[in-house]
Amino acid sequence: MAIVLKPKRSETSGAPGAGDLEAGELAVNLADKEIFVKNTAGTVITIANFAEADPSLTFPSGDLGNLSSQTTDAFGQTIGTSFDNLDTPPGTLSSQDLGALV
Repeated sequence: MAIVLKPKRSETSGAPGAGDLEAGELAVNLADKEIFVKNTAGTVITIANFAEADPSLTFPSGDLGNLSSQTTDAFGQTIGTSFDNLDTPPGTLSSQDLGALV
């Protein structure tokens, strides 16, 4: 026979009060999509939350130019490195637009 665990739950926004939980007891807030627990100090803390994606975030795309640097090694030799952001050798990581995260 299966055992069903039912933590305290609420569909009203906001964290439970300290008097609502015993130490170690879980609570789920369905409105805020958060999980809470009361610690032994008597404080209710959030242990998990579901954050929705922010549609206003923008990410850089296109040619970001060349990245280069020069360093001098212990023998006085100049070591130069460069990387062109648009160069993608075969078999390496590439990016793809997967649409909005909702």
